[in-house]
Amino acid sequence: MEPVSVATAFASVVGLLGQFQASREGAEQADFNEFLQWLVDSNHEEVKDLIESNTKTTIGIKALLNQNHDVLLQKLDALDSALSSFGSLIPGFSDISSGLYPSGGQLSEQAKQILSQFQNSGASKILELHTYDGVSLMYLGGTEREMEISEPRFLEDDLKTLVELGLLRHDFNGKGDNLYIFTRTASELVLSANL
Repeated sequence: MEPVSVATAFASVVGLLGQFQASREGAEQADFNEFLQWLVDSNHEEVKDLIESNTKTTIGIKALLNQNHDVLLQKLDALDSALSSFGSLIPGFSDISSGLYPSGGQLSEQAKQILSQFQNSGASKILELHTYDGVSLMYLGGTEREMEISEPRFLEDDLKTLVELGLLRHDFNGKGDNLYIFTRTASELVLSANL
């Protein structure tokens, strides 16, 4: 069997951790050594060797396995949803994402537009302003003044999703207005997905 590549190591470890947890059907907490033995029994010795060769990875897996079974499965589901959302932006993976999550797990067109506009503006932040005409997103810095909002009704949902995925960070200005900060991860994603 080929060794696990750096590009697939994270997905392999997380996927196998999810399979291990699912196979246990939840009663008691899993032990790290049980997981390693399960990897050997499941013919994944290369992943076991990869885990054992990295202290930080070992500590992270031990910490996850010390959590309640249901809590860990919820975290794995959240990660699965986030990866599906990212995958929906990258050609070749978008079909897989929409096939596995036909009713969700993908970023809306407006959320994609927000990321693309942020990237093209050169701004690092937007300020959410509420006026009589509705909500406006004003760039702080950059070459543009105001972000275009195509679906005002779902703006709050899209901004919340982008924050949950780590593509935007949320903060407040001195007056308590919402600030959204463009992340390096979002910029890299926009560039790799050609949004």
